[in-house]
Amino acid sequence: MDNELKFSVLIPIYYKENPEYFNTALESIVNQTLMPNEIVIVKDGVLTEALEDVIAKYLSKYPGLFNIVALEDNVGQGKARNAGLQASKYNYVALMDSDDIARNDRFEIQINYMEQNPDIDVVGSFITEFENNPKVIESIKVVPITHEAIYNFGKWRSPMNNMTIIYKKDKVLEVGGYNSFNFGEDYLLFAKMLMNGCKFHNFEECLVNARAGSRMLAKRVGWNKIKQEFLLFYEFKKMGYINNYQFVRNVTLKFLLRVIPNWLRSWIYRRFLRK
Repeated sequence: MDNELKFSVLIPIYYKENPEYFNTALESIVNQTLMPNEIVIVKDGVLTEALEDVIAKYLSKYPGLFNIVALEDNVGQGKARNAGLQASKYNYVALMDSDDIARNDRFEIQINYMEQNPDIDVVGSFITEFENNPKVIESIKVVPITHEAIYNFGKWRSPMNNMTIIYKKDKVLEVGGYNSFNFGEDYLLFAKMLMNGCKFHNFEECLVNARAGSRMLAKRVGWNKIKQEFLLFYEFKKMGYINNYQFVRNVTLKFLLRVIPNWLRSWIYRRFLRK
């Protein structure tokens, strides 16, 4: 493999995150078979002392590897990632959530694939999901593999697992980066890039172990989520990514999924939306 292909890892963090989970996430990044050339941590507002201690430990242990972007206020995932993208030194940028665990060969597999397939602009993978113990896998979130399948699947559900993504910075900036949505800003970015002709691919294997379960489901209820999804799909319709029928279908199905009892929502996710 050509070692000249360099890449950044982008990981936003804000004050509500668990320091232990954050430490585990960073540990999974620095123990890769292919080390990143840069790890960009975006402090999305003022952090707790415990989170600052985690960052300080890694800065001391790996001098020169980390690029810290400190934002004065908590601006949310989309704007935080935009700030991190602008600060990234390299065109290949890998995303990582602050509470997930990357498989130790994740970057080697993805970077090697993108080097061998220069027409691919975005690459992701399946994920395993756990609730408390990373060794106890609750489910597998499967996504479509080929570009055509990703394009079609994206018309009603996000076709990528965001925490598994490596994309080309210049292609993200071409479409204006992340929009200021409180929900689904990553999904909207994928749609914009697909509409702009970017090529996508997913690996048919799990390269990230993600925290999910009941904690994740609890975040997917409420009128604010319903409103945000309506605005998101309305944006898709304005872009021409979906038609009127698909807009009505999506809004209706998502509304029903948000208002049903949590036990039923959990059953649907496990029965139909996971393996």
